[in-house]
Amino acid sequence: MLTLNLSNIDDYDLGVELLEHGLIILSSDKKLTLDEFKTINNRLGKPLIAKRHTLDSERHVQYVSDKGLFSSDDVDWHNDWSYGGGNYFGTTLYNHKNGHLSTTDFVDMRHAYETYQDKDYLHNTSGEYFPPQELHESCFTPRMLKIIEKAKVSRKFAHLHHATGDLCMYISPATLMGDIDVSDLVAHCEKNIYEHEWQDNEIVIYDNIRYMHRRHAFEGERELWRIQFWV
Repeated sequence: MLTLNLSNIDDYDLGVELLEHGLIILSSDKKLTLDEFKTINNRLGKPLIAKRHTLDSERHVQYVSDKGLFSSDDVDWHNDWSYGGGNYFGTTLYNHKNGHLSTTDFVDMRHAYETYQDKDYLHNTSGEYFPPQELHESCFTPRMLKIIEKAKVSRKFAHLHHATGDLCMYISPATLMGDIDVSDLVAHCEKNIYEHEWQDNEIVIYDNIRYMHRRHAFEGERELWRIQFWV
């Protein structure tokens, strides 16, 4: 993990730093506009176009809130877009309002792989991934769900990062299909949790292969802005 201040980011190549550290925390002394947030993300990669809960005309920025994406319920351990094909990407989150109402918890899955004893099991076991039922209506169009279902994305529990060449444990329990019991793997991962307590105007950038994450349920008005981008 790397901690920086937004005022000093010109001294760093954020894309390079993300691949090295997997998780970047950017503190900021001021509120950001949508354009400022998008400009920061442009340093990282090409943004994905979202279908729902968007704030800008280009549909790059989504709002993750009690009234938007994921509402206020628990969001279990997962990797973003685990059910999508192709190379993976990163995510940029900005604390627009009351992020402190819930921590965002992270696990370094490279470390989880390196410290897990039965690596043969990880290399010989694959999972298929699909969005959980409770998110179908609020987060996806029927067409999107059909495309995802047709893709039948499968990944080994020992996943090779396409950009760094690192092996990472990959299980994404919230989106894992079938009856594979990953409780022991989750328990192993939870030995090393980083609980991020949001500060005002803070930005968190994470690599979706290197890090698995979750969020707890909360009460009140909370809104983060999100951009996902190709790595």
